[in-house]
Amino acid sequence: MNPATIATVNALIEIGLFTFKSIRAVQNGDKTPDEIRAEWKPISAKLDDAWAEWDAAGK
Repeated sequence: MNPATIATVNALIEIGLFTFKSIRAVQNGDKTPDEIRAEWKPISAKLDDAWAEWDAAGK
């Protein structure tokens, strides 16, 4: 697999895990939606990195 594919798959897996953990944390009252939003930024950055890998692979 090329680095772009690996980065994308890893980012998607991390997004999925983040989603399930976030839903459970909010439902259990462990975290507020604002806390979840703050935790989203590093996850989002990983997805941006994966897109950058795709762009670099296409050149």
